[in-house]
Amino acid sequence: MKPLTILGRCSPLLVLSACATSTPQPVISPTGIVYELGTPPVETRNSQTATLFLRQNRVDRALELALEGIQEDSTNSIHYFLAGVAHARLRHYASSDSMFRIAQRIYPAYELEIEPEREAAWGSAFNQGLEAYENGDVEGAIMVWNTATGIYDLRPEVHRNLAGLLTVEGQYPEAIDVYEKALFGLRKVPVTRLLGSDELTTRKQVKTELEEALAQLLLLTDQFAEAEPLLRRRLERNPDNPQVRSDLAAALNGLGRNAEAGAIYGALLSEESLETAQVFNLGVGLFRSGDYARATDAFRRLTDLQPNSRDAWFNLANSLFAGEFWEQLIESGERLLEFDPLGENTGLIVARAHLEMEDREGALKFLEQTEQLPVFVDQLQMQSSGGVTTVVGRLIGNTSEPETPITLQFFFYDDAGALVGSPIQILETPPTGEGTQFQVQHLNRASAYRYELVN
Repeated sequence: MKPLTILGRCSPLLVLSACATSTPQPVISPTGIVYELGTPPVETRNSQTATLFLRQNRVDRALELALEGIQEDSTNSIHYFLAGVAHARLRHYASSDSMFRIAQRIYPAYELEIEPEREAAWGSAFNQGLEAYENGDVEGAIMVWNTATGIYDLRPEVHRNLAGLLTVEGQYPEAIDVYEKALFGLRKVPVTRLLGSDELTTRKQVKTELEEALAQLLLLTDQFAEAEPLLRRRLERNPDNPQVRSDLAAALNGLGRNAEAGAIYGALLSEESLETAQVFNLGVGLFRSGDYARATDAFRRLTDLQPNSRDAWFNLANSLFAGEFWEQLIESGERLLEFDPLGENTGLIVARAHLEMEDREGALKFLEQTEQLPVFVDQLQMQSSGGVTTVVGRLIGNTSEPETPITLQFFFYDDAGALVGSPIQILETPPTGEGTQFQVQHLNRASAYRYELVN
């Protein structure tokens, strides 16, 4: 999630419409909107007194009077407007939104006075949610920011922060909904003023950023049809960006348009300037598309870039296995065993490759080696966050007695392949067939790792 921006506390000023005249005149906004006449607001004793209480910051009493006015005359928009202002100041944002909507439905030109009140309420909700977030109350921040997006959508700051927070929390459908609402809001413009050139430029830039974030979530949730137009617009802006092209190919592949996806993947694979992460993503895309031959090419290229990466060799071996390239798998699988010596699947893959090549003696050798391992290490995954690199995995008991100490040493490497850390992790063997989670950290960024069993 991008850093939160602290907004100044908003102090909304109450500006009421003049009393209705005998011959209502059309109202035109500063942006040229001509409002339908509707029923203009009419001052009453309740509205006048409620206004005074609002100016004195006696908001509860102002709300009571506004609600009494609604009960006395449900067709007078002024009481709904005042109730909306009072609810907003009491942080009842959903109720405020409801009251404002009714007031504007009765008298459309009320939008000119409601819009500033909505923005003021939005600013208050922004800061309330920010305070909750900074105090560690994530659920509170989500709740308040959700209401903020409902009260005002012409500014995207709350939407962007809320969507980012929902993404971190794994609430992807909710985050997608918020991003879509933010983009809808950016298609609108204020009615009370014209936007300057700097504001228009900023909104265009924010729109691009929101579309990019939304496209990634749509890909993550397999909503490929929705992601495609966003990715194509991004590709128009960055036609040479390999990540965008790879993402578009992934979307096309998900839509069953494998030929189009294959053409993009093939073009990417021929480029020499791809970075390590881009090569990895390319390999994953090719594997998912069922193009195991070119996935193998991508992951073999990755092992050249990261020769000490357990994950690079693991993905290469799996691509070779999926493509039934048994002869190549023998060499690559045995190399993988150097970096993943306790991987049960790794040992079984190598044994299978020897068996398929009719080397029964070799297959039996690796099968027995695997079965005799003291423990298995499984489900390894490298994660990076806040400059810290963490490898999480699962230790599964095999031949060692339960509670026997097992010492693993992990080796972390940077983008250039230089060793940057080698922490040791001492674990207890779980019972045979049972597993326990573990994690090991390197307090800096790393791009590859391997591990060894320390005797």
